[in-house]
Amino acid sequence: LFENPTVSVQDKVAALQAATKTHGAYAKACSEGKGVDRHLLGLRLVLQPGEEKPAIFQDPAYADSCHWYLSTSQLSSEHFEGWGFSEVVPDGYGIAYTIRKDALIFHIAAMKNEFGLNSDHLAHYIKEAATEMRATIMAAKLGPKL
Repeated sequence: LFENPTVSVQDKVAALQAATKTHGAYAKACSEGKGVDRHLLGLRLVLQPGEEKPAIFQDPAYADSCHWYLSTSQLSSEHFEGWGFSEVVPDGYGIAYTIRKDALIFHIAAMKNEFGLNSDHLAHYIKEAATEMRATIMAAKLGPKL
């Protein structure tokens, strides 16, 4: 959508606002223990030793959903200058980020191993996306807040 030059600034802003609203609602639900992964974890933890696993836990899609290629953590404060966060799988990234009044700060971690992940490349694309979103918001004259 953002790469399409025929899409209006207003439509891009509307899409960004919708995505922000949806993400916020999902993050709130997760923080209240209502995320789907929490529900599935609860079901898995109540299984008794030797009890047959339900079919969902034997499905390859479930195994894929438990492999966190991207693990993130947010710490929003004007007072923290540095902190760390790490990847949780050998072929994944860990990203700690903070949203400040006038800045976005990202700490990106990935293991140096045979998977060839490149934190610098990921940082480049995060910066590119953030810059495009900022330019769109500024073009719509919305200021720094959506």
